Amino acid sequence: MRHIDSDHIQIVDGVNNYKEAINLASKPLLKREYIASTYVEAMIQAIEKYGPYIVLQDEFAMPHASPAEGVHKTGLALLIVRNGVDLLGHNVKVFLVLAPETKDALNAILTEFAEFLMNKQNVKNLYNAKDVESIQNLLEESW
Repeated sequence: MRHIDSDHIQIVDGVNNYKEAINLASKPLLKREYIASTYVEAMIQAIEKYGPYIVLQDEFAMPHASPAEGVHKTGLALLIVRNGVDLLGHNVKVFLVLAPETKDALNAILTEFAEFLMNKQNVKNLYNAKDVESIQNLLEESW
């Protein structure tokens, strides 16, 4: 799962709030029917219920919910918010939406991505990337 399709990567200057960021980040997965709208709602409800558990590192969040909430096909989508957005007290610039078909798929993605996250420079390089191609190159080299 080390690849994110270029049309699943978006870069914006800003958004109004974290809910808008998650909705925007999820659009490519909705459009290609990887997920249902219920999955997007479940991701936001989980944050409202459990707090900012999706913030795995400064400026990086990994929104996800239970596969049973509307995942049709395992996929990833990435949103870079240049100016950051507040997610319950955390300034987040990178949203990596996970859409795992199974809990095993979720665990596999998290395990694979853990090493990438251990190097804080990787996240900085993501939100400083100039374009989608630069992001894909970084992910291919570092993930």
